[in-house]
Amino acid sequence: MNDEKDPILGALRVAGESGLLVKELATSLGIKPNKLTKKIEQLVSKGLIKVQKLEQKEEKYVLRENLSDEADHGRLSDMDGCPCFHCLRISRCGVRQPDSPVSCREIEEWMISTAAN
Repeated sequence: MNDEKDPILGALRVAGESGLLVKELATSLGIKPNKLTKKIEQLVSKGLIKVQKLEQKEEKYVLRENLSDEADHGRLSDMDGCPCFHCLRISRCGVRQPDSPVSCREIEEWMISTAAN
């Protein structure tokens, strides 16, 4: 499935932040509900769309494109070279402590050098 030309993703991009109900999407694309459900499951498993349950009497779900500008939670490898791992003052470091990450020159330099790469 080519994600750039997928009609489901295209319809969700056009709908924007409001998203579409599954029934609306099936009707607009002329796709049978059982076939649409399979495609939706594939797109959700790839992380390309998200399904959100609406707060209503009936169970209704809105589909939205999974926007890539959401927070990136990073990876453990992103901490490579972090000075905190070998700092002798770590036991005294923290918010409202004698040493703080906010005022630490070593962590500031490390963050600047990491951002430059």
